[in-house]
Order: sequence, then C-alpha cells, then structure tokens
Amino acid sequence: MDRSVLDKLLVEVRHFSNRDFLKAAMAVCALVAAADDEVTPSEHRRIEQALKTDPALQVLETEKAIETLYDYIYALRSGQPSAAEILSNKVSRMAGNRKRARTLMRVAYLVMIADGIIRDKERAEFRRLEPGSRLRCF
Repeated sequence: MDRSVLDKLLVEVRHFSNRDFLKAAMAVCALVAAADDEVTPSEHRRIEQALKTDPALQVLETEKAIETLYDYIYALRSGQPSAAEILSNKVSRMAGNRKRARTLMRVAYLVMIADGIIRDKERAEFRRLEPGSRLRCF
C-alpha cells in the first residue's frame, strides 16, 4: 500500500478505534480466515505478526485483538451453531457509518493478506461481509 494511504488509514483507525470496532475487525478476520475451512498455525502466526507490527494495526489493543481473534476462530471451529451469525452481526453494526465501515474493512484486509495468500473462498467471504457491498477495498 502507498505510504500516504497507510498514513490516512492510521488516522482513521485512531479516530474510529474502540471496543466495538476491534471486535468487528476481528470478527471479519475470523470469518475470512475460516472461510476455507482451515486456519493453519502458520496463518495464526502471520496474522499475529501483522497485528503486532503493522502501524495501522498497532493502534488496536494488540493483545486484546489477538485474544479476541483466537476466541472467534475457536468458536467457529468448534461448531457453535450461531457463531458465524453472531460474528456477522458484529460487522453489520458498523455499516451505519460509511467511513467507519470502510476503515474496518481496510483493517481486516491488512490482516487477511498477512499470510500472503488470498484464497477464493476468503475473498468471497470478505466481499459478503463488506457493509452494503459498496465498499471495495481490493
């Protein structure tokens, strides 16, 4: 990403960042990571590394973000019947503010690309979750 775009994203994340934003961002990440029915240990490490080192992501409470993400992935993997619906609702609640929703999806995109591979199922899930399906981050 272009440096000026990253700088702008950093400002936006600082502006919108709160507990609900963090939960929604990690919900997108968990749903996308689990979309291909597999979240490998390597993928976990790369996501964690992105959360710890990317300047736009460091604005989030890193340890809380990682803990939340792992809790969400566990809920999805363990087959809790309403886990996907609950996580999707966390994302939907961000749709009321277009700029906040766009920032949320950009943050989630940075995490999604952390493992260097975007699979078709992950891309499809990411697009499904985009509030209003009008926001295109890639």
